[in-house]
Amino acid sequence: MTKETIIRRIIGITALVLWVVAIVPKFFLSENMMVWQLDNWALLFAPLLTLAYIVMLAIHIVKGKHWIVKLSVCISCALIICACIVMFFSSRHWLYVKIWGNKDYVVYSEYRGAIDPDEYVLYKRNGLLNKKMYNIGGGWRGQLRKVEFTFYEPLDLIREERDAVPFDSDSIYHITVYHRLSDGHCYSQEQNDSLQALINKQ
Repeated sequence: MTKETIIRRIIGITALVLWVVAIVPKFFLSENMMVWQLDNWALLFAPLLTLAYIVMLAIHIVKGKHWIVKLSVCISCALIICACIVMFFSSRHWLYVKIWGNKDYVVYSEYRGAIDPDEYVLYKRNGLLNKKMYNIGGGWRGQLRKVEFTFYEPLDLIREERDAVPFDSDSIYHITVYHRLSDGHCYSQEQNDSLQALINKQ
């Protein structure tokens, strides 16, 4: 077995494993994701390794073959390469930006388009799985500078501290928002003082 064959097989097997890691969770994890977005990163790199494997395999197949075989392989490769390129650029949209996290929870910004604001989604860490809970925060049309979440599980409460700059201003605005931990319900600003007093009592 030549060195070229070994490298080709390693790349092919790695690509296959990445496809499994990328695709299987999409069917069985519903809206949940693997820790560190392993499934999404696999979806990003699987097309690249597949592309490399296809090119190496095509070069191996056409050695010494008739020109018709070479032409057929080249056309097939071109179609597969196009599909891999489309898959690569599409898979980039699956990657989310981590906004905040601790050992129990993590918040990702799931950007849905240039017009719509970011949606901040809360996930609960559970081993190799991040279980999706609900949208939390977000909806802020501006640049987020800093955000912190504090969890008060006995009170069924989350406090969100956010520093952001609106699109139409250079000033940094500090906002404190309270959410219900069980379902993500956002309390009105008028309730901030009473909720903070409840926290101070514990």
